[in-house]
Amino acid sequence: MNKNCFHIQILLLLSLLLSSCKNGEDNPTNDPIVRELVLPKVSILIDRSVKYQTIDGFGFFGAADVWWGSPTAMWNDAWGEKVISDLGITMWRSELYPPAIPGANQDADWDKQKPVVQGLKAKADKYKVNLKFIATVWSPPADLKWTCTMTWAGDANATRQAGNVSTKNGGTLNPSKYTEYADWLKSHLQLYKDAGVDLYALSLQNELMFKQTFNSCTYTISWYNDLLVNVVPKVKADFPNVKIFGAENMLDMEGKDENWPWFYHSGVKANAEAAKNLDILAVHGYSDGVAASSGSALAKMWTNHKEHFSDPMKKQAWMTETSGYTDLWEKSGDKPGALNLAMDMHCGLYYGNMSAWLWWQGSQATSDEFSLMSGTTTGKKYAVSKQFYRYIRPGSVRIKSTTEDPDFFVTAYENTAKGTQTIVIINAGNVAKAISLTGEGLASSFKMYRTNSASENCTFIKDINSGAANNFPVPAKSVVTLQAGGDEL
Repeated sequence: MNKNCFHIQILLLLSLLLSSCKNGEDNPTNDPIVRELVLPKVSILIDRSVKYQTIDGFGFFGAADVWWGSPTAMWNDAWGEKVISDLGITMWRSELYPPAIPGANQDADWDKQKPVVQGLKAKADKYKVNLKFIATVWSPPADLKWTCTMTWAGDANATRQAGNVSTKNGGTLNPSKYTEYADWLKSHLQLYKDAGVDLYALSLQNELMFKQTFNSCTYTISWYNDLLVNVVPKVKADFPNVKIFGAENMLDMEGKDENWPWFYHSGVKANAEAAKNLDILAVHGYSDGVAASSGSALAKMWTNHKEHFSDPMKKQAWMTETSGYTDLWEKSGDKPGALNLAMDMHCGLYYGNMSAWLWWQGSQATSDEFSLMSGTTTGKKYAVSKQFYRYIRPGSVRIKSTTEDPDFFVTAYENTAKGTQTIVIINAGNVAKAISLTGEGLASSFKMYRTNSASENCTFIKDINSGAANNFPVPAKSVVTLQAGGDEL
């Protein structure tokens, strides 16, 4: 190439850059020529021969509005269509409500819940989605409870005795009522079955260390082990296929270096009979039951949980409740934003071999940090969730993905039954970079969907090609899902 031609090309490049900046563009790399020459390169290697967890699904708790709202607000067709065919939930969690008693009304009962259960089932069937229905107990019926005193899960001096007990404000299960409690649980499983739904999984107690003004019941580690040993076989005698998940305690307690040896999963692991009766290890993504457990510390918590519990016990790990994220893109004060939500989901999937992730309240009339959406109105938390929920379908197996760039966080999945490959990429850095995908047996092309801080909300961008010779831009602070083969749902 002669020198004059080379100088002309340099001048043209500078002119393109200056022109983009003058036009007020934040990123002068939209032009494909400039992008190719300017963006730093990042390689991602996918190794399909190394396999990790199988995905059970993603979802949330509750109806179109909070359970204590009007019965007419619990279900509408547009909402059901939205969460099944757009967001793509594959798991749905609800509460098994005890009977109301004087002074302790209940937010809902089966009559209020049944239209939502049947509505979701009909929508799932319409789109051929195998929606998993799961349920959690917040409190047994009041007549099955005792009063108790306990300071923490491992309290060796805890006591329980007869007394005036409500479904609210804690208390514990009367240990002479295991049969009656099992019968009550089975009656609820039968209600689901009569409505055309086989309940996939059941938790015997929500956040079992916290005494709350709402429905709640507390157990020490020893009491929880007794619960598993005495109640689960009775339930499975009539419903052998229902999976039991628990203990639904905080990930901070079950995973932190200073905590994991002392709480419920450690206690279950040490009791062979209890461990046999707990099918799935479930945690909640909070530090205290309200504040989201978020940030870089999650990597170590999830690693600890995997290495000390789910791997040696050969059990799946689920995260069955979290919230507390704002719809801002990044953290504001002590509140994590939507990009933080994406990173936290990545941590569970990558470091904890997590098989399921469920948000707390899926929808309510007035959206806040505890809900994922407001009716059918959605924001950034919804868009980020959709990057995972809609494309990583049940039966997908996570496969090995590596990159040397510390700003990039990647998980990859293969679903043999659906013939799909899915890759979720998070660029947490401040610089856009050009990505190339390599790996034996990798699909030649993928559809790219992206969410950013601006107008993109799990938006289809374009088709991209894999291979070392091909690359595509991933903007700073963005979430990208690549989908190849098969139908997304």
